[in-house]
Amino acid sequence: MLVAYTVRSISWYQIYLKMASKNVMKRVISQIKPFTEIPTLPSAPIIGHTYLFLPGGKYNTERLTEAVLDISKSLGSIFRLKLGGINIVMTTNADDTETLFRNEGRMPIRPPFPALIHYRKKTFNSVGVVPGNGEEWYKFRTGATPLLKPDLVKAYEERHETIGDAFIKYINENLDKNLILHDLFNHLLKFTIEAISVVCPGHRYNCLSGENDAKKVIEASTNFMDGLYSTLVGLPFWKIYKNSGYRKLETSHAIIYRTIKSHLEELKQSHDINELKQTNPYMVSLIQNKNLKWEDVIMLSLEVFLGGIDAVATTLALTLHYLSHNHLVQEIASIEAIGADDACPFLRACVKETLRMSPTAGANSRFLIKDTEIGGYLIPQGTLVSAFTSITSQSGTYFSNPLIYNPERWLRKSDETVHHPFASLPFGYGPRMCPGKRIAEQEIVILLRKILKSYKLMPIGNPQIGMVYRMNRIADRPINVKFINTNC
Repeated sequence: MLVAYTVRSISWYQIYLKMASKNVMKRVISQIKPFTEIPTLPSAPIIGHTYLFLPGGKYNTERLTEAVLDISKSLGSIFRLKLGGINIVMTTNADDTETLFRNEGRMPIRPPFPALIHYRKKTFNSVGVVPGNGEEWYKFRTGATPLLKPDLVKAYEERHETIGDAFIKYINENLDKNLILHDLFNHLLKFTIEAISVVCPGHRYNCLSGENDAKKVIEASTNFMDGLYSTLVGLPFWKIYKNSGYRKLETSHAIIYRTIKSHLEELKQSHDINELKQTNPYMVSLIQNKNLKWEDVIMLSLEVFLGGIDAVATTLALTLHYLSHNHLVQEIASIEAIGADDACPFLRACVKETLRMSPTAGANSRFLIKDTEIGGYLIPQGTLVSAFTSITSQSGTYFSNPLIYNPERWLRKSDETVHHPFASLPFGYGPRMCPGKRIAEQEIVILLRKILKSYKLMPIGNPQIGMVYRMNRIADRPINVKFINTNC
């Protein structure tokens, strides 16, 4: 009897729990607001909210992060705008960023680059990993993931050290009479092109020594990013005729493609595959990838090469800027650089802090693969959601004294509260995280260490610096730094 009574009691208790759970779910569901209630601004016929960014409008597309921050002050952390005929939900809340990434699926869908896709399909019969989505993207991604393997990255460490030494010599040769190196970004482009070139396509472009072929690559890589940005944000006149942005994209792409293809064909004809595995492990993994056609190998090589130039140069220039204006931080970093600890935890923290304060990416954007509740609203499948981590990474909600350059906040011994893991995401997150993350970090830390071993950095100009949108975000003015040789 006791057993039967207990079983019946448990059964009724389970039924009660189920009923209570259903009632709670009903209340939760009833509290989720519909998409139409997401705050927005007055919209104009046909053009939606584009009027805000037209000449004479309140905002400038180059300062999109500042525009989103300003709008959020009146509408709240989540709102929607209609731009280019598309409803875009924008959020400045790190919890929303986490929800977005947790629901992006195995093959996240990013906004495409229509002009780039059009040109590549027509000319090369291959799209690549950057503009691609779905199964096509996934195929290319398999060729990029080996870059995340620590052992593969370390195989290029010695060559990156050599290129770092070359840049130290380059600094000595290019300082003006006041020991100032002007417009650091453009100088650092030469370093980043050389550093990524030994990885992909496996042939060093001697930009620092001024070789003619290297000059063409430098110019083409800059024009490619300019053309890509122009065709992305401008009206799509390129669909009717080849406007200046499309021509710049087309010409620069062709130059780099031919150069990459030439080196890959030489590599492919090499007979000693075992030697290649030691000297060019990434290129061997790419050539031997059975998922990729030869045209795909060339295209992905081009993308890896271009992806490792602009953002790395910007991050290096900004880190040197912040170090020059923060003498105590620079002193700690210099002591570590001279020491024997190859891990360089403080230097790595400096890079993280640079990317928190001045991330080269403004936002992470995804088309939802299913109806998703974000920020208390039910957002339909297919809607574009943009999480502005360039705002959350500078927010006092997530970081104490967010406008102060403080690398120690990233060290384990820091007293600062644990950071929200989705507040600062300079390399993205999940399946579409930047595959060149480890290579970029290695290049940056190696060069910073060599510079700090040889020079004391002195500030030039205002310590405050902003960012403007190109393809990646870059500093809004040239960065100049005075280099005082400490080895004399």
